[in-house]
Amino acid sequence: MNFLILFEDFVQLLAVVPQTLLLAITIFILSILIGTVMALIQEYNVPVLKQIVVITKLLLRGTPLIVLIFLMYYSLPDTVTYLSGLVGLDYNGTNIPPAIILIVAVSFTVASFQAETIRGSFLSINKGQIEAAQSLGYTPYQMFKKIIAPQALVEAIPEFSSSFLIVMKAISLGFMITVVDIFAEARLIATDNSYYVEAFFAAALMYWAISAITVTLSSKYEEYLHSRM
Repeated sequence: MNFLILFEDFVQLLAVVPQTLLLAITIFILSILIGTVMALIQEYNVPVLKQIVVITKLLLRGTPLIVLIFLMYYSLPDTVTYLSGLVGLDYNGTNIPPAIILIVAVSFTVASFQAETIRGSFLSINKGQIEAAQSLGYTPYQMFKKIIAPQALVEAIPEFSSSFLIVMKAISLGFMITVVDIFAEARLIATDNSYYVEAFFAAALMYWAISAITVTLSSKYEEYLHSRM
């Protein structure tokens, strides 16, 4: 192990941390939004849409992420071009950046798991509180905002923290479609200087540091939410 090379590789990897985190945060937020919509559709038994959500979740959870990424990479540009033509827009889908394709593929995949986490957090809420709110004349929106959402968030925080770390690891597959993140940069550095162990160990250190910070921040936020309840 050449520690000087390891240090130099670690410093080089710092340059791609911002774009890696931006990708991860974007996917994480989108997955929560999509997952929440899926969970609400199932929770309220919306006809037709519920069946579509169930089938979609099954397909997404049963398809390896790398397969889905390649499916999106080769089919999404043509699909977007075709749909744009239907609405009278002249847009060439081949101009879609690979990073956008990665965001779409990973967001929907993670959302299929987030939906179950969110549904579970909804179901953990005491029905007596909802009945009490209804007796006080709360509207469905008021119940969701003041009772359901705050308590569901506390229950979901640990799972959300794990999901973010899963997203961080999942986007490393982006190198297959030329998206550069921490892992992809480590491969480029190793190819350039031939110190593969040092490059990948530096990448591992980077991932471990981000994981430690994520777990610490989520724990602090969970404690903060508990203190306000």
